[in-house]
Amino acid sequence: MYASVAKEIAQGGDWLHLRLDGQLWFDKPPLGIWVTAFFYQLFGIHEFSARLFSALCGTGTVITTYFLGRQLLNRWTGFIGALVLLSSSHFILFTRFGMLDAPLTFFMTLALYFFWLGQDRNRYLIFSGVMIGLAVLTKSFAALLVFPVIWIYAWLADRLNVLGRSSYWIGVMIAAAIALPWNLYELITHHDLFVSSAVTKHVFSRVFHALEGHDGNWYYYVRVLVNKYHPWILPAVVTAPYFLWRAFRSREREIIFLASWMFFIFAAFTLIQTKLSWYLLPTYPALSLSVAYALSRLFREKYTLFVRLMFLVVMALHVPYSHIFDYDYSPLIKGIAPAVRAGVLRGNAVSLYNYHESPAVSFYAGRPSVYLDSPEALNQKISEGGLRCLIVDRDLEALGGRLFLAKRNLEVKASFETMRFIVSKR
Repeated sequence: MYASVAKEIAQGGDWLHLRLDGQLWFDKPPLGIWVTAFFYQLFGIHEFSARLFSALCGTGTVITTYFLGRQLLNRWTGFIGALVLLSSSHFILFTRFGMLDAPLTFFMTLALYFFWLGQDRNRYLIFSGVMIGLAVLTKSFAALLVFPVIWIYAWLADRLNVLGRSSYWIGVMIAAAIALPWNLYELITHHDLFVSSAVTKHVFSRVFHALEGHDGNWYYYVRVLVNKYHPWILPAVVTAPYFLWRAFRSREREIIFLASWMFFIFAAFTLIQTKLSWYLLPTYPALSLSVAYALSRLFREKYTLFVRLMFLVVMALHVPYSHIFDYDYSPLIKGIAPAVRAGVLRGNAVSLYNYHESPAVSFYAGRPSVYLDSPEALNQKISEGGLRCLIVDRDLEALGGRLFLAKRNLEVKASFETMRFIVSKR
């Protein structure tokens, strides 16, 4: 979806109004979309360009985790923490997608890193505000979770005086100056549509209701960690609670900072009713440093060569098992897209029968699409004439296969693996 919105910017030249299939689109703020559109213009419109911003931000998060660990604990722990994050399957998987969660995680991690530095050097509090503004312009209100993490830490660590400094409030004002102009412009220009899409749906509805069937119970994200934070889940289930216990027992500022980061964001997303596994990405830098804290004591710095070899072995075994680099978002649509482009005039819609991949059709085929989710809807579309429809084999067979095509005067125009492009005969 994000790749398609950026594609319309690159092709149409309208950088101010985000559109999907020609319609105004306010699901997310524009920063990540703008960067992707810029990469399209540099490198061309393809998957590499669509994924590049996310991948760069993932790389930046790993690097920032190292520097953060070095500041909070020591250089060796920061190094191991960066390796732990880099080798976590869930993190690698979603930083390779052209989504906005890796950029959000990068900007939030930088914001928290600069805040930590800002306790001793005020100018970094201003840089923290810049990162918060960029995070909000990337994924809206989710970025504001940085503020309660900072406040909880400041309260527990007896550092509330930092929140009263002029540099902190200058940072807050800069964050607002970065995040507000585009949002205010769209609010004034497209008030009702912007409020319903960007605010009502993605703030209130997402928080209080499970949108689009993405629900889960109170331990949903515990299951996500168990199933997806590989191969480090076993040490993580020990080190994360240990950090929480130690934060209240020892009152070490560094431990309080990481514990506040991990547990507040985890708790916030647990309370939000819409559950999606990749929401956990912003917790991973802190969680990885908690794992690194234990590993750095088990393997001292004199074992540097052994630790490096251990991580290489872990990755050699882990990558083929987890299929991190095998994922293809929509191979059937991508494979049949040339036939769709040839068979459907630009601006006309292709139908999708019982197959909800509209953004993939938009990106790969450059055509809008409509969903037909029942035999009745399909028959109605056939009766109108000029059917152009994508359908998979199992659904075509359920309708009657070749007999169905013959009765409805349809033909298979093109095929790719199990996907069929059926059209009305002339």
